[in-house]
Amino acid sequence: MNRIRRHPIISIFVVLTLVVLGTVVFRLASGAKDTGRKARVITVGTVGSVIRDVHVRLVYTADIQPFQQVNIFSRVDGYIAKIHVDKGDIVKKDQLLVEVDHTDYVHAVNRAKANLDAARAEIQKHVANIRIAKLQLDRFKSLIPEGYVSQMEVDNAQSTYDVAAGQVDSLQAQAKQMEVALAQAQTNLAYSYIRAPFAGYIAERNLDLGAFVNGSSTSTSTLSRGILNLHEIDTVRVLIDVVEKDVPLVKIGQKAEIRAEAYPDRVFEGEVTRIVQALNRATRTMTIEVDHANPDHTLKGGMFARVEVLVGMHPKAVQVPIDAVTRLEQEQYVYIVKDGKAHKIPVQLGVRSEAANLVEITKGLTGTEQIIVSGKDLVSDGTPVEAKPLEALTGS
Repeated sequence: MNRIRRHPIISIFVVLTLVVLGTVVFRLASGAKDTGRKARVITVGTVGSVIRDVHVRLVYTADIQPFQQVNIFSRVDGYIAKIHVDKGDIVKKDQLLVEVDHTDYVHAVNRAKANLDAARAEIQKHVANIRIAKLQLDRFKSLIPEGYVSQMEVDNAQSTYDVAAGQVDSLQAQAKQMEVALAQAQTNLAYSYIRAPFAGYIAERNLDLGAFVNGSSTSTSTLSRGILNLHEIDTVRVLIDVVEKDVPLVKIGQKAEIRAEAYPDRVFEGEVTRIVQALNRATRTMTIEVDHANPDHTLKGGMFARVEVLVGMHPKAVQVPIDAVTRLEQEQYVYIVKDGKAHKIPVQLGVRSEAANLVEITKGLTGTEQIIVSGKDLVSDGTPVEAKPLEALTGS
């Protein structure tokens, strides 16, 4: 007792040592008992890989556009006298759409015709004078040898003939100018009847009867509002901006599938018809055009569409459910069941099939493995598992 009081630190150290030794012995004894117990087995739902040909698709969203669209302007000045169509009307090529008041243009044509007729009559009058001058000149020349006329009289006759011929040439030139004026007046008159440049439907009507139109407005901007807006949708086009890494995959003639939000259950077939052979330096994308024959006018300009361009195929590709893949930073892996245990397999991914909820595995699997889908978050590499078909667990 006296020794403990004399050496308290040594006594505390001895007590702590005994406690630690007791704890270690207890843990070892407990571990020996646990080794006799069976490790916990986790039930997981598994599926087999899908092996099939996979189409490589480039998926984009874009607006559907008419094959052609144009703002209809007047090429002459005047007030709108008649509008023969309205929004939504289907029109044929060269169909009369709008009439600009053409009273002044009719008068201009009639005036040009009258001027031309007068010029031609004047020409005929001077042609007759030429014939008379020519006869007199020839008569005087024949009388010179006999001395009945002087050389001065012959020279005067020659001058009269030359003047008459020159006047006819001048009048013929004036008549040509009047023919041009008449043609211009007739053209202006024709322009007062505005016709459809191609078949389509009227998408917009911006002006009404009595509105003044100016022929010079057509030269300001093709994007400015015209009298009417005409769309051709017998064929529709979709313009897609392809990212730089996908540019080598796209070729003219490749098939494409178009899905419009207005028709969620329909797939429209299109084709790559044009490729802009240059990238936009701002976006680093290249524009391609997909056309679709649309004779029933189902698709309209301005509709929103999802476009899948078929650029290739991977034969006998291994696919697994997207939900079976775990992504952790740069690592991608799946768990498979082998010999009653879960095994972690790193994989490389390829083409995704969103509709089927599958993803292609380009490296890591052979296609014969049991893939863990349900319960993959409960296991680690080497965990004992009991594999059951996923359908049996989900009841589907």
